[in-house]
Amino acid sequence: MIVALLVAAVSIAAIGCSKKDASDSDTQTTSKSTLESIKAKGTLVVGTAPGYPPFEFIKSTDGKSEVVGADIDLANKVAEKLGVKLEIKTMDFDSLIPALVSDKIDMAITGMTPTDERKKTIDFSDVYFTGTNSLIVKADFNKKAETAGDLKQLKIGVQKGSTQEILAVEKLKVPNTKSLLNIPDLVSDLKNGNIEAVIASSTVAKINEKQFEGIKVLDIKGLSSSDAGETAAIALKKGNNEELLKEVNSLIKELHDSGEYDKILNKNIDIAGQQNAEK
Repeated sequence: MIVALLVAAVSIAAIGCSKKDASDSDTQTTSKSTLESIKAKGTLVVGTAPGYPPFEFIKSTDGKSEVVGADIDLANKVAEKLGVKLEIKTMDFDSLIPALVSDKIDMAITGMTPTDERKKTIDFSDVYFTGTNSLIVKADFNKKAETAGDLKQLKIGVQKGSTQEILAVEKLKVPNTKSLLNIPDLVSDLKNGNIEAVIASSTVAKINEKQFEGIKVLDIKGLSSSDAGETAAIALKKGNNEELLKEVNSLIKELHDSGEYDKILNKNIDIAGQQNAEK
């Protein structure tokens, strides 16, 4: 009986130690930072949603398609700084945050605006892009359009679901607006006389000005204020990412201080314009 009791006690102790070791191992795994995990696997997995030139879009060359854009160049810069390889995963925009939360990607770089609602679920880097809005009009446009208030007298086109739609309808309260799915369709409507102007991101407006003849871009007071423009930041999973954020924010500052980001953006504006013009 004594022997049996001793054997049982030793077994219970061993089980207890085993559980403790497993618990310690789990704690160590959990405590590993996002940056350490990325460096350990040697690959940075970035999610993006192509279809938003010049930030991310599909470029076709000799029958082969690839994802390119300013955000892809930025992703390459991040991977280079971390000393790892880059893997791009393309998906629908609304799948990016769930992919971050479930560890399918390490970060999302896709022109995502760091809204208060999104910050409840994920973390963001410093803003790497702050955009302004411009007005696209026909080349022979001659109506008054000097301030945002003047737009109430015009029939305005905006992209459906965009920040520009919110600006026109909710903030400026333009009474006559038309929403379409993409900017090229709005430009076609503009050239056909169905609308008189299109509110668009200045970067997007520049691309369309290169692509289409017979239009021009106007800078209007009141369209480029901080609450009317657009911003973009890199999205990361919440928690244990302080080191990674420090590296990413440092890179963003370097790119802006050196003027390198402006070069990246302008290069991709030209590529997107040429790509669209060839279609």
